[in-house]
Amino acid sequence: MNTDLRARLLGALGLSLAGCSGEPFPDTLCLEADAEASCPTIEEAEDPLLYDGCGLRTLSVDGEAERVESADTGVAGDAPVACCYPVTRVDGPDCWKMGRPYRPDGVALTAPPVARDRRWSAHGATPHVFGLTDDARATLAAAWTHDALLEHASVASFARLVLELLAVGAPADLVREAASAAADEVRHARLCFSLASAYAGAPTAPGRFPFGGAVPARADLARIAADTVREGCVGETLAAVMAAEARDGATDPAVRAALHVIARDEARHAELAWRIVMWALQEGGAAVRGAVADAFAEVGRPGVGAAGVGAAASAAAGLRAHGRLDAPTADTVATNALTEIVLPCAAAMLAAIGAPDHRFAS
Repeated sequence: MNTDLRARLLGALGLSLAGCSGEPFPDTLCLEADAEASCPTIEEAEDPLLYDGCGLRTLSVDGEAERVESADTGVAGDAPVACCYPVTRVDGPDCWKMGRPYRPDGVALTAPPVARDRRWSAHGATPHVFGLTDDARATLAAAWTHDALLEHASVASFARLVLELLAVGAPADLVREAASAAADEVRHARLCFSLASAYAGAPTAPGRFPFGGAVPARADLARIAADTVREGCVGETLAAVMAAEARDGATDPAVRAALHVIARDEARHAELAWRIVMWALQEGGAAVRGAVADAFAEVGRPGVGAAGVGAAASAAAGLRAHGRLDAPTADTVATNALTEIVLPCAAAMLAAIGAPDHRFAS
């Protein structure tokens, strides 16, 4: 899934990786060494080891160096020996959610859940609930309601994106696809509310969305591009991968069918986000390039972890058959998607428009 989606995103941008292999991050990284001198200290080694060729960042150098034959390490240069250090990659940010968040002031908003008629939940097949304990059904109902409210909020997010694309003069195809994505999110919300209602044994629906008055629509291309990085290039790419992982582990036919639709659509939304950012980079000059590079830099910032991806994941242990990933699995899948898809694609995109890779961790 990861390599296929990475190739799809790069293809949509007309790019290739140019040396970023997407291989798993190694346990050690090496520096060229003087045959007569001692290896650099841990502190001295951290800066030169900080970045690899795809713009990814290590969290720390975890121990003293071991001197090895450089021919066995892949280190460039003519030195016969290398100093190799145990290192740890920083986990990805807590940025994966089902749907695209609606953040008018930097805080994600959702409607409250309410018990209503079935107009939001009478959609799709019904999962099998026989044999589930009351606690398991309650957990599944809460988890799918959480996802449904995020998908519902995504309708608002894409509607605002359409207005903002119009405000900055975006091409017709980007505006059209953003409008189409809003309709996709209605379908996703209905699928999730249907599952939540079946597990709860009662209809669940969204209440009034807390817009709080006027809906802001900015005409700031740099800010729109940076938000699209966070919510689309990162968030929706991870959402596509996570939904596919959940689908592949689910055995309930209704759950698998819902997650198949969500994973397919989220992959298309991710592709749209990358195209929007590429257009903004080509259109907006240095200010947009800086905003985009800084937004991608947040993915590799030390101290930001992937723990908590999907608020209901930790409560869903043992419920993978019903489409819920446990927290360790969710963290691993999210981190792998960041290192194998998001950051290599970001490096290739920024390199294509002349922004240096080191901006990822500026």
